[in-house]
Amino acid sequence: MRTATVFCRLLGLQAIRITGYQFHTDALMLLFDVESRRGGLRCGRCGRRHRGGSYDTRPARLWRHLDLGPWEVYLRARLRRFRCSRCEAVVTEAAPWAEHASTFTREFEDVVSFFTQQTSKTVVSRVMKIAWPTVGTIVRRTVARRGTPLSQRKLRRLGVDEISYRRHHKYLTLVADHETGQVVWGGEGKSAQTLDGFFDALGEEASKHVELVSLDMSAAFIASIRRRLPHATVVFDPFHVVKLANEAVDKVRRAQVRALAGTADTSALKKTRWILLKAPENLRPEERYQLSLIGKANRPLYRAYLLKEALRAVYAARTGSAARRRLEDWLAWAHRSRLPPFVKLARTLRQHFEGIIAAVEHGLSNGRLEGLNSKVRLLSHRAFGFHSADALLALVHLCCSGINVPLPSDQRPLTEPYALIA
Repeated sequence: MRTATVFCRLLGLQAIRITGYQFHTDALMLLFDVESRRGGLRCGRCGRRHRGGSYDTRPARLWRHLDLGPWEVYLRARLRRFRCSRCEAVVTEAAPWAEHASTFTREFEDVVSFFTQQTSKTVVSRVMKIAWPTVGTIVRRTVARRGTPLSQRKLRRLGVDEISYRRHHKYLTLVADHETGQVVWGGEGKSAQTLDGFFDALGEEASKHVELVSLDMSAAFIASIRRRLPHATVVFDPFHVVKLANEAVDKVRRAQVRALAGTADTSALKKTRWILLKAPENLRPEERYQLSLIGKANRPLYRAYLLKEALRAVYAARTGSAARRRLEDWLAWAHRSRLPPFVKLARTLRQHFEGIIAAVEHGLSNGRLEGLNSKVRLLSHRAFGFHSADALLALVHLCCSGINVPLPSDQRPLTEPYALIA
């Protein structure tokens, strides 16, 4: 077997021809002169085939490839230039082993991206012997190459939520597919304009197939969805609805503590915050006893607790009609409860009545989004924060959008080593 053929198989590259090689022993570096075995020219930007001849030939360039043990491997080649009719500019031909404007082979970038899915960029930069910012650049190219475009996704059930990624009110808006559990889009900010960017990228035709959208009661998101998806059903996340009731209970508790300050009745309200917010099935015996004391000593606060539990019971209904009756009864009770926080909450929930019932009818919530948010926070903490939203979004797409990065060893058949020398 020829030496060039042996090296070509060791490198694991396709559609190339090795025309020469050099060993730099002092630097532990292998340098291979290569050329493409493909006929014709392709634009490095758009990939279009060029029928004519070349414009000129660029000086030799280097591409970093996967190491062979302690040896760093580089490919060297001269690429031709020509005028692309689609780009309407003089462009460099596409190299079959690398992306346009990249100084690394695709196999090298796949390994870097695989490790980045598992650990921090600092570890990856040390193992792969590249600069820390280069890891982020490679991740962005991998996401663009291996990610599924929005136009190719069949989106019917979406979830929208925001997450804080830095102090001083720095937010990301994430859109996920409930059917696959994957992040399909992300943008900086949490305004209606941010979510409009998703619908612009999705396109008017694909937007027509969206049936359900779950979200919290963010006015900005609601306005964008009502405007861009008038046919879709809006579902309000049960967790955020019950959270509003918990906040109303706590406001009533604090108002009662202030009103009864200096009296003997305040002793029954001490250390009751978490007891009032807990679900009844999670209360310990001593907490149940303290809750019964509240029912005897402070009727307004106990009424607030019962209102909160009655709202939770709406989501325990088996059918949408039963949930509708329970919510109507709850709104009437809250309006006449003489508890200002719950009167205000009743007005808010009446405005979003249909979205609350839709959560029961379709069994949809933002729980999947909350799980993805936890993973995004882990990615942010693992990197000790990000200076820009673009870097974090690229990592989110790499780790949370279903991108499967293959390793070179995945192509090797499973064979017992001893079977080869038997």
